[in-house]
Amino acid sequence: MKRERGRWRFRESFDWRVVPLTALVIVAAATSYGYHRILLAQRDWIEHTYRVMSTLETTLQLMTDAETGQRGYILTVNEAYLRPYLQAIREVQAEPTKLRKLVHDSPAQLARVDALDLALQDKLAELARTLSVLKEQGTAQVREMILSDIGLERMDRIRMLIAQMRQSETELLIERTDRATRTERAMLVVTISLAMLSIAARLGLHFVRGNKTRT
Repeated sequence: MKRERGRWRFRESFDWRVVPLTALVIVAAATSYGYHRILLAQRDWIEHTYRVMSTLETTLQLMTDAETGQRGYILTVNEAYLRPYLQAIREVQAEPTKLRKLVHDSPAQLARVDALDLALQDKLAELARTLSVLKEQGTAQVREMILSDIGLERMDRIRMLIAQMRQSETELLIERTDRATRTERAMLVVTISLAMLSIAARLGLHFVRGNKTRT
């Protein structure tokens, strides 16, 4: 009997008009949370794109350092120039592997990485062969190799492949940034709506309680 009276009092005291508004607040909060998770994922992909571009720049810089060190040694026969050359050729070997891990989800970019890897190996072999000829045959033969433009052509191919990959990543960056911007705008709308609904819910509850008190 007491339990039935308690239920009756609850039904009398509770205003069911606040239920739809409360439901809207819950839906808005869930939507805002969903947008937040989407935005975090989109920002991760933007950061991922920057990592790819940074690795490409590192690869090109290392090859430039290797070529500069090799040329410096050929011109001066100073062992000091071999140190940056040797360091660069050691470090650049790891870059294709890094790139493959970063672009594993893109067949087109993976194909470019494979081509870049071959181009790097060709260039490194040419640099090493030039130093070997310098040691065994002297500067005259090396000069002929340099004037043949083989090294220039191989370096140009590396630059071309890196430029193609950079262009692809730039397009992805624009697309991903645009998506993130749209998500941020949607989040702002939902957040403002949630705030307004929360205020409306509180005012409605206050109004209902006020009416109950007066009655």
